[in-house]
Amino acid sequence: MKLLVTGGAGFIGSAVIRLAVSCGHDVINLDALTYAACLENVASVSDSPLYAFEQVDTAIWRR
Repeated sequence: MKLLVTGGAGFIGSAVIRLAVSCGHDVINLDALTYAACLENVASVSDSPLYAFEQVDTAIWRR
């Protein structure tokens, strides 16, 4: 299964990514890398061929 995870460098998103990769799923991590993001959270899977990261801001509307 292919998964797209937004906010994957955060606490919950990174846990989902680590579990999904360990189960053999392809994962694309989209994260804006703002205040709550930490790429160290996904360091254990960053070299996996099943994992890809893209720095993207998915916010459509801003004040």
